[in-house]
Amino acid sequence: MQKTVIVVPCYNEAKRLKTAEFADFLEKHPDVDLCFVNDGSSDDTSKILLAFAQERAVRVDVVEMKQNEGKASAVRHGVLHALKKNSCRYVGYWDADLATPLSLLPDFLGVAEKKPGLLIIMGSRINRMGAAIHRQWHRHYLGRLFGTVASIFLKIPVYDTQCGAKLVEAGLARKIFAEPFHAEWLFDVEMLARAINELGRPVAMGSIFEIPLDRWEDVSGSKLKAWHYLLAVIDLAKIWRHNKNKR
Repeated sequence: MQKTVIVVPCYNEAKRLKTAEFADFLEKHPDVDLCFVNDGSSDDTSKILLAFAQERAVRVDVVEMKQNEGKASAVRHGVLHALKKNSCRYVGYWDADLATPLSLLPDFLGVAEKKPGLLIIMGSRINRMGAAIHRQWHRHYLGRLFGTVASIFLKIPVYDTQCGAKLVEAGLARKIFAEPFHAEWLFDVEMLARAINELGRPVAMGSIFEIPLDRWEDVSGSKLKAWHYLLAVIDLAKIWRHNKNKR
């Protein structure tokens, strides 16, 4: 089986990095490699990541960015690094705080095996019976607002664009991550917009799959603030303008 590579963007994560969980996952899943991206952190993130990678040089990479450029740029640099180094079927990205447990990744890969035509598999935080989805109420409702707006904008029935757990087929990833993103806070929406433009809407409808998560938890120390949602509105305008020019 070809490798799956998961990119983990990190900015000042020294106090939240669960290295033991990452190590345990690597031991249990030999077909998954990790690529951490240190996004110009000012704390000990780099030191921790390099020490972790040194013990697992074959399976773990660290990409060092000299300056903080934001999550969109960090994910993009990590994806391009992973694609250049590895022959992988899927490359994805996962939030460093493991709000989505890494133990759920096999569920994503299981869906990929059952539905081989899928090109994007994305986690969806649907609060339902039998699931443990713990989100602050304001983040839930603002998230639903942006999900609805994104559905209208992208013209696809997407529930949760912002969950930080996604897999992208390697060939498609090379195309949609080739250029820098115009958006920062809503780069996930821009990524989906690029995929739709690349594939065509009818193909995209059958190639993008949302998998309802069994577990997700708001982890303390999140860098997302209320005023960032204002920036997200600006991001949506940028995506709309750029997407309009692409047509």
